[in-house]
Amino acid sequence: MASPWARLEATAYVGVEDIRIACFGEEVVLPKQRPRGKEIRYRHYLRELGRTPQAVRQVAPELLAELGEPYGKLWELLVATHGERDGARVLAKVLAAIVDHGEDAVSEALEAALSAGTTQLRALAPCRAFEAPAPVPVPDALARHLVESGRAADYDWLLAGGGA
Repeated sequence: MASPWARLEATAYVGVEDIRIACFGEEVVLPKQRPRGKEIRYRHYLRELGRTPQAVRQVAPELLAELGEPYGKLWELLVATHGERDGARVLAKVLAAIVDHGEDAVSEALEAALSAGTTQLRALAPCRAFEAPAPVPVPDALARHLVESGRAADYDWLLAGGGA
């Protein structure tokens, strides 16, 4: 994908019919365009689109054509229930999930949710077992104190020399 390669050194091999771009052992082969022609693969920009709902809204038709189903159906439902602006916000989160979990896993969860008539994609995700953090040895002088909660402002006070 092009997006994770941003600002990295890559090598382009330009052939008669295609262009091969290589970076860190990965390769992408793209068909060569005619002069002044352009082709944008929005799939290469899912990481950025996952952070910018307005951009998702602007490129939705092209992006959804590239992703195919079930994303087209999801977009129709989102626009019908939330409108384009809020629908794009939700779709951006789905795109971020594709980056984090892979397109196959998200597509399967989305297809299952749409066929079940639910909008709760999180309910379809497998639960990860909670791992408790390893115990940290605490000096006896501190072990008697109970800290019920902490706030970031407490640490600001300490860092400013409030405890000395």
